[in-house]
Amino acid sequence: MLKHLLCLLILTCLMTGLYAQQREVTGKVTGTDGVPVPYATVQIKGTNKGTTADQNGNFRLVVEGNNPILQVRSVGFTLKEIPVGSGTTFDVTLTQDNKNLQEVVVTGIGIKREKKALGYAVQDVKGDDLVRASQGDALRALSGKVAGMQVVGSGGTPGASTFIKLRGTNSLTGNNQPLFVIDGIPVDNSQNYSGDPADADNNLLQGATNTNRGADINPDDIESISVLKGPAAAALYGIDAANGAIIITTKKGKAGKVAVDFSTGISFDVVNRLPKIQKQFAKGSGGVLAPFTSSNRYSWGPNVDTLFWTGTPNEYDFHGNVVGASDPNANIKFVPYDNTKDFWKTAVTYNNSLSFTGGTEAATYRMSVSHNYQNSIVPLQYQQRTAIALAGQLKISEKIRTSANLNFNVTNGSMPQNGSNLSGIMLGLTRTPVSFDNSNGGLAADDPRTYLFSNGLQRSYRNGIYDNPYWTINKTPYTTAVNRIIGSLQVDYDFIKDFTLTYRIGTDVYSDNRHQYYEIQSGAYNGGRLFDDRYTYKSVNSDAIVTYNKQVSKDFRLNLRVGNNLYSRKLDELYVQGDGLTSPGYDNISNATVQKSYNYVTPYRRISLYFDANFDFQSMLFLEVTGRNDWSSTLPPGSNSFFYPSASLGFVFTELGALKGGKVLSFGKLRLSVAQVGKDPGAFVTKSFSVPTTYPDGYTTGISFPYDGKGSFSLDNVLGNPNLKPEKTLSYEAGLQLQFFDNRFGIDATGYHTKGTDLLVRAPIAGSAGYQYVNLNAAAIRNNGLEITLSAKPIVGKAFTWDMFVNYSMNRSKVLALAPGINQVTVNGFTGTVVAHLPNEPAGIIYAYGWQRDSQGRIVVSDNADDFGYPVVSTVQKRVGNPNPVFLMGIGNTFSYKGFSLYTLVDWKHKGDLWNGTRGSLQAIGTSYYTINRGEQHVFPGVMGHLNDAGEVVHNEGGAEKPGGGAVNTTSVPLDEAWYLGNGGGFGAQTETFIDDASFVKLREVTLSYDFPTDKFKNSRFVKGVTVTGFARNIIIWTPYKGIDPETSLTGATNAQGIDYFNIPGTSSYGLNFKFKF
Repeated sequence: MLKHLLCLLILTCLMTGLYAQQREVTGKVTGTDGVPVPYATVQIKGTNKGTTADQNGNFRLVVEGNNPILQVRSVGFTLKEIPVGSGTTFDVTLTQDNKNLQEVVVTGIGIKREKKALGYAVQDVKGDDLVRASQGDALRALSGKVAGMQVVGSGGTPGASTFIKLRGTNSLTGNNQPLFVIDGIPVDNSQNYSGDPADADNNLLQGATNTNRGADINPDDIESISVLKGPAAAALYGIDAANGAIIITTKKGKAGKVAVDFSTGISFDVVNRLPKIQKQFAKGSGGVLAPFTSSNRYSWGPNVDTLFWTGTPNEYDFHGNVVGASDPNANIKFVPYDNTKDFWKTAVTYNNSLSFTGGTEAATYRMSVSHNYQNSIVPLQYQQRTAIALAGQLKISEKIRTSANLNFNVTNGSMPQNGSNLSGIMLGLTRTPVSFDNSNGGLAADDPRTYLFSNGLQRSYRNGIYDNPYWTINKTPYTTAVNRIIGSLQVDYDFIKDFTLTYRIGTDVYSDNRHQYYEIQSGAYNGGRLFDDRYTYKSVNSDAIVTYNKQVSKDFRLNLRVGNNLYSRKLDELYVQGDGLTSPGYDNISNATVQKSYNYVTPYRRISLYFDANFDFQSMLFLEVTGRNDWSSTLPPGSNSFFYPSASLGFVFTELGALKGGKVLSFGKLRLSVAQVGKDPGAFVTKSFSVPTTYPDGYTTGISFPYDGKGSFSLDNVLGNPNLKPEKTLSYEAGLQLQFFDNRFGIDATGYHTKGTDLLVRAPIAGSAGYQYVNLNAAAIRNNGLEITLSAKPIVGKAFTWDMFVNYSMNRSKVLALAPGINQVTVNGFTGTVVAHLPNEPAGIIYAYGWQRDSQGRIVVSDNADDFGYPVVSTVQKRVGNPNPVFLMGIGNTFSYKGFSLYTLVDWKHKGDLWNGTRGSLQAIGTSYYTINRGEQHVFPGVMGHLNDAGEVVHNEGGAEKPGGGAVNTTSVPLDEAWYLGNGGGFGAQTETFIDDASFVKLREVTLSYDFPTDKFKNSRFVKGVTVTGFARNIIIWTPYKGIDPETSLTGATNAQGIDYFNIPGTSSYGLNFKFKF
């Protein structure tokens, strides 16, 4: 018995000693701001044993010995040593090391990576930088802040769409905007157009402005944005990220007492540029005044210096009729009206945001609510957005963690009429002659006397043909109401050592209800029209990911992920239209004598498998290899599977012994990557379908069925092609990153080459097939580019610091091939002037008729008697403009002195053309400032000649035609009304004259803020901090463009960039914002 007890005692002592020598410890690594530090290295000092924290900073490690010491390190932070003692749980706080890079960015499928470890270009924008100047649209707030990103706004009204493109055009007919991801969930950024679907292309050239859904994102809820620029960076997201990805991480809760942040601000928007209008000539033709009652549309009347008012008020003008000096009723000297300037108002924006954060080490939360109300520069127009955000994280156990995010947005407002539209605001406004007052003496915008006569007819300078802008804003309202929910749930389970299972599911759901009403007498639809257009969108995305994260040895770390993605979405459009209204003022579909409806349902499903393998050698050499296989519902079974790989290498050569710890070169890295990505075709292109029959008449949309109680279907004119393949883009990228003098100065340069093949185009086929077109994988395009980011801290002092950055990028695209029999792919445009893709040309050029030139490129000036001395118009279309900029540059500076901070952002776009269709039209109408030279003599530079019957340039000499151009033109001809109504104006045969250089340099943002010292609030029970910021946006613009703000696009967030045809102007903004911390 004693022997057994002795054995038991010895065994117990051995077990106790073994426990003391080997046990498990857990913990979490965070920065001083409470944000988890992903993938920190946790090692037992003096050994090669250790582990790596997961992406949430959590770690688990078995330690040995009685007094082990943990060494915790991560790139950008100082090393921290922690004696283990008898503890088992450790919360480790690392301090940033300003001598090293400290950026952690979110990459593909929500992976947090040290920027040091990446082999491709990623640029990060902090949430504070987005809201610094209180830009309510998160997309526009990115302007100038990311190299390689082009941001184009469509106008200055609230809700105007924004176009974003990374590294050029990759698809000729498909989407070229990047994928948007919020907290790991892909979200929609479509700009769905409204209008008669039978006239789809024209709906982008006329009607009301529509918003792309990226504008629903509340900037106040954004923690950071990571921009994945190339295919290698975004490859794990698959098809949708073929154009790169914008990864948005929203704000999360932090452990600690409840913290309350409240901000309130007000800003004022004013029009920053308008077309130049002449104020010298009145309504009429041939120098003869046209009376108010005339429908004459021109301003080729008499000089206003010769005009008077009669002084007898009438409904056209309270000053009376306009008459010449010889009229016996001439009593009051006429003063020209400035309709274009006087119409716009100063818009006011109110922005309020309230958030609560707090929690414990096990559970954190954040709740926020914000309200943004924007009046428009267009009277009676507005937009408001209410956003509610909820975020929570819960540590259920040492092995299981969950997080959830929910964003709810309600956006509604009214949008202005735009573009080639007889009810368009800019069209009616700028064509109005200086002899007519649209406002009828400055009456209120909603006063019926501005736009109605007492007999109920429209009051306008053409008596209803072009709508008075005040009629437009009162009688043709376009309203939208959007309800949107974006939510996600994620669970992380450390099921065995070094292995983590992550499951994430999320959804993006919205309804967009639009309503348009055109009153009877409206210029666009004289008989009246109304429509209801309802878009319903729903997507569901889920990822199941297994991660293996292992510190294999002291020098080698392996991180491997294998995942499955399930994605589905459905867009459902229900459109109901009524024409021929019976009674004015009755906005109801039952008031229409002709009704038609459409229902378009576009489903999509995709199943994917992917892997991501990362190899880290001595924190010096980083290799990443990825692969993804997608199965898409838009391609036929059997040919709907496609695989695309990527590989990238990052080499931090300053970790080499000879370079490590250098005083001049503090960091240096070389990046190399190669990737191939795919993009599947849209829905319903592999099969042939029947569609409702439409008979156009060449002038209107014609007759559409159902009609007169009868239905009809006919084959679509496009033959389905079951052999279609995904478009492919192959990309090569190389980069160099250098930091000098303890990271005070840095440069990051990236060069890339991409080639897209099997691009989808619509090709004509023989009519005997019963169709007109077929979709083919036949085109190819190439993009070459350079991106350079400079960063510097020129001055770092105790009281004063100066930080700056420069983002530079250039891209050169070239269309390599189209399908056989196709010489152009038209994106959109007008008769004779289009944005198109042509072989051996840059993507999306402006293609139109221009001046005929000889073999030396000189303009041919006619030597024929009927148009002697005037330029000759070419008989074939050609490239007349290139909207693609030569380069983009953003320059930011921050000057900080004690509590003051001054920030400036200059945005520079060099070259890139716009078709100034507004100027062309107004030169024909006669209201353009550029017709002030009317009647003057002018010698057109060029050589004398004309085109013979064969279309060849010849010139008259000695009574015969000789080849080529002749003598230099010296003939002076008048710039008269006939010239401007012909080829000198926008209604003529040529467009080249109206291609303007749209370069600009903008003072994009200026802010001056003051942080009140915290000691001012040390005795306060509630207030912990106050910041006051004054800001301004777009207050200085230098541009050679002869129109509105050149940052404009008639078609909004589409591929047809480069068109300005009565677009709504841009704005400058001034405001004040207050932030309080409680």
